[in-house]
Amino acid sequence: MTPHNSKDLTLADALQRLDKSKATCSRTRDRISAINRVATMLSRAPADLPCDPPELRAYLKTIHHVHHKITAKSLANIKAALADALRAAGCIPADDPKVDRSQSWEVFLGRVSVKEQAWSLSRLINYCCNRGIEPEDVDDNVVSEFRTYLDARLLTREPEDLCRTMAQTWNGIVSRHGLCLSTLSYQKGGYHRCLPLSEYPESLQSDIQAYVDRLAHKDIFLEDGPNKALRPLSLRNVKANVRQYLDALVSAGEDPAALVDLSSAITTEKVKTAFKAIMARRGTKKPPIGLHNIAATLTAIARYHLKWDESELTGLLNVKKRVAYDPKGMSEKNSNRLEQFNNWENIVRLISLPELLMTQARLNPESRLNALLAMHAAAIAILLSCPMRTKNLASLDLDRNVFAHRNGNHTIYSIRIDGGDVKNGEPIEFQMNSRNSRLLHNYITMYRPRISAARSSALFPKASNGAPRSPNNLAESIKTHIYDATGLTVNTHLFRHIAAYLYLREQPGDFETVRRLLKHRRLQTTMDFYAKISSEWAHEHYDKAVLTKWGDA
Repeated sequence: MTPHNSKDLTLADALQRLDKSKATCSRTRDRISAINRVATMLSRAPADLPCDPPELRAYLKTIHHVHHKITAKSLANIKAALADALRAAGCIPADDPKVDRSQSWEVFLGRVSVKEQAWSLSRLINYCCNRGIEPEDVDDNVVSEFRTYLDARLLTREPEDLCRTMAQTWNGIVSRHGLCLSTLSYQKGGYHRCLPLSEYPESLQSDIQAYVDRLAHKDIFLEDGPNKALRPLSLRNVKANVRQYLDALVSAGEDPAALVDLSSAITTEKVKTAFKAIMARRGTKKPPIGLHNIAATLTAIARYHLKWDESELTGLLNVKKRVAYDPKGMSEKNSNRLEQFNNWENIVRLISLPELLMTQARLNPESRLNALLAMHAAAIAILLSCPMRTKNLASLDLDRNVFAHRNGNHTIYSIRIDGGDVKNGEPIEFQMNSRNSRLLHNYITMYRPRISAARSSALFPKASNGAPRSPNNLAESIKTHIYDATGLTVNTHLFRHIAAYLYLREQPGDFETVRRLLKHRRLQTTMDFYAKISSEWAHEHYDKAVLTKWGDA
């Protein structure tokens, strides 16, 4: 077999090697077919696609079975056949052979009671058995070498994700059974985790809390507080901004014990040092968007809490200007995600998804898992009927917000949210159409009682106590269900842009209707976001109405 060197090889090289191989004709044809099928799915020539597993994994992530009208199992089989083809061509190394486990490993596995846990450890155990590594020898160094081994072979899951799950399983077994084995460390997520405020002097913690209490109007007679108390989410963001700033200071070499209060923690030079540390950590020379929010919080603290005079504020205000950004219009990420809906099939997939999920739920209405499918169907139907922020969606209450009335033989639902509960103070009130009302009615009457046994009026209750689901939990699960069923990357906030996108496609230039739908206070805000979209559809209407009349003349 040709020695593997995947760094410089492409799928075209793999095809060439297979064509010259001496394997049986049918097996070779299957391998060649898998390579060509993947290239077709990616709309690329085999010569453009790398054999290097880390690079190839990034391409394979973009393939979703729904977009190619095949099942998830069929796609998994195609990827497995691709891996087999690359191994046969010598483009990636072969997996270790399966070997008998040692007595120590058999004893260790005997403590695993869940089949999925044994499966998550199976690769590591086989890797260790091939190298004579016993359970007591497993540590972070072994896992690091194992991760490198996987990185050169896996085409589907990311080695980091697989090793994280494996380490969590291992640590659980070690902890539950009190084993004298190493605890494995793992990356807990893709985000930097800041030091908790409890790691700083109590005097600084008290000073921060005093400032937050002032913003929250804890003392309503305090004369120098803001005119209006900040909302809980805004208060949380203030503390988060301060925490990120302090963490950056510490990462730049500042001693946490020296930060005894906000006065000692905030100076213009320290702010510059912290911001440089944040930019260095993210590997960018351009200030991240979040720096402007942190700078605004620090400036407010300096002005109103620390009572800096204007000459002292000058330097800090200059820093704030340096990290400022222009928030007008849609972010590049949301703009890119909207491009998914240039394909009309994707629009159909999203709009028909609530009914699809409800149809799957009806296959076994007694199942709690199917009740959760129905819950997500109802949530997506509401977002399609009236896009709203996740906080408002998660907190919908049957007694306060959801109202049913009969229309002949049908139940029609309306949803009302007071302006005091909405970010910009604009109340939300709308009536769902008959199709979505029917779907919501089925969820409320048939499936919602199976989600939580606790008495509750939350539309989307937690299983444990019937309280409303957290906005983050609901948002993530909605995003996951949409991707799994359609292959579309859609978060809850994107529904607002999708609604504007689809309406302006039919009515270019009608920004006032979009403004009312999205509850923008200012028409200019709506135009800043969607003028480009409206312009694109206006050109398309012009092309259909005028230019196509001339045919090919």
